Amino acid sequence: MMGIDMRNIKMSLASIMVVWSISTGFIIKDGYIDPMGTYVLDQKTKKVGEEVYGYFGEIQVVKLKADKILMNFSICKGAPSYNSGSFLDTLLYKNNRALFTDPDVDSSCVITFDFTAKGITVKEETDDYNFGCGFGHAVIADGFFKKTSSKKPEILID
Repeated sequence: MMGIDMRNIKMSLASIMVVWSISTGFIIKDGYIDPMGTYVLDQKTKKVGEEVYGYFGEIQVVKLKADKILMNFSICKGAPSYNSGSFLDTLLYKNNRALFTDPDVDSSCVITFDFTAKGITVKEETDDYNFGCGFGHAVIADGFFKKTSSKKPEILID
């Protein structure tokens, strides 16, 4: 009877992962997801004339150290108000997660960024979703931001 050689299967799977990582630019090593890159909110919008209805946004991440990132976050509610929220801050990055807080603006605000190879799931928690986290009226930072690039983004600081 012919047995299955598990060593060859494991080696083949490892080779496939290396090729996939190189071809996509999404590097996963020992469960660590490299956060570097640009992400775009993966949500439907509707354009009517010059107006854009529905949420849209972008996240840019520069890895400063294995456990520290620079994040440029922006989200917009779209027409008709175009209320928005944004921040530029350094965040700790541990277990493929980063947390944003700004106690000077909203002590109840916590925005969680959970990174995967495909993107970031963003979840805002606050006591007042009308003006939470210092964002514009009723702007909520929730959704999935799809990774569009693994390259180091250029973040302009005034």
